Amino acid sequence: MKCFNPEIKREIKISSYNYILNDKYYLVDFSAWNEEIRDWLASKEELRLRNEHMYAINHLRIMYAQNKRHPALRAVTSELSKQFGAPKGTTKYFHTLFPKRYSPGLSGSRYSYARQLLLSCIPAF
Repeated sequence: MKCFNPEIKREIKISSYNYILNDKYYLVDFSAWNEEIRDWLASKEELRLRNEHMYAINHLRIMYAQNKRHPALRAVTSELSKQFGAPKGTTKYFHTLFPKRYSPGLSGSRYSYARQLLLSCIPAF
């Protein structure tokens, strides 16, 4: 199991802006998020962002801004279902949207800045 270390930070320069990320590539500052860092993270994981990704990411950002914590996956999939139809409103479909390195919920959160608050360790795949 690979553990999250809040002391480890890395700086990524994109265009003329420096982004501070933790050791799991989560932004340290919510206000620093923009499409450039989202796209950089997606390219790092070789993920081509589609409308469903953008909708899920935007919804995650809104929910995180309101509650200051990771939203329940069920709430996100419910919104996907409303927007794109029942077949795309399932946990299984969400996992196909964000399938890479970490658990899908965490990957989706990484693109939206719903940073790691309560999770100290996640499995390494």
